[in-house]
Amino acid sequence: MKKFLRVVGYFVAIFFILNILIQTIKETDTEERCTDGFDVLNTGNDRLHTRGWNSIDQSRSFCGAYRSKGVTSDRLAKKRLTMNLRGDSYLEFWSHVYANLVTDSKSDIGFLVDSLAAIGDRDKLSRLELAELIVSFVQDIPYSFVVPEDCKEIQTDGKPCAGNIPLGILSPYEFIHSLYGDCDTRAVLIYTILEELDFDPMIVVSNEYAHAMLALKAPATGDYLLHQGEKYYFWETTAKGWPLGMLPPNTGNVNYWKTVLAHEL
Repeated sequence: MKKFLRVVGYFVAIFFILNILIQTIKETDTEERCTDGFDVLNTGNDRLHTRGWNSIDQSRSFCGAYRSKGVTSDRLAKKRLTMNLRGDSYLEFWSHVYANLVTDSKSDIGFLVDSLAAIGDRDKLSRLELAELIVSFVQDIPYSFVVPEDCKEIQTDGKPCAGNIPLGILSPYEFIHSLYGDCDTRAVLIYTILEELDFDPMIVVSNEYAHAMLALKAPATGDYLLHQGEKYYFWETTAKGWPLGMLPPNTGNVNYWKTVLAHEL
């Protein structure tokens, strides 16, 4: 009987060890499937993006996947290049550019809007948590310079760079296809998604800081900009972890920030 029990115990131990190993493999496989490895720009190929990212406070992990088409990215790039530019001032010019990029991209990024909204529904996120899901999805993408000149002419500090891009901005679809995005490229994408989901976003710019950022009308505290008597809280999108309502110290003078594009409900 003792020998029998020892044999049973042996097989039980093996079962638990194998179960742990299988679970580890599953977890590793999930992590790998949620890691996006694309680091090229506009090669014209279709791509399967598998993305994993964390919430801003690191309390949740998210995983999503989408396909992007090279032909669609190229079509929207051509549309961006043939945009009828106008505006008598800095703010009017960029308001026109951003508004056109938003309008031209809505139908083509609808699949991404639906996918992010579905994750929010599945995880029973509140409206503010859904906004954080969307912003953290973009914050997680490593920063890349998008510049009108050749990348060799600027100091990139080792960061990726897409050079010779007129106006130094990519459309939302080009961004989610190539994963090359700087401050205003990111802000325009997030603005487009949030507007489609009936949030009240703004894009704000600072000529003094040479920077663009998202702002959102939401229940929050911290740094904000007044627009039509309402508080819109700043949201930095170029790096992980920035919460709603916190301006980076090196861009902290609110008087240097101006509204360039606002969603009118």
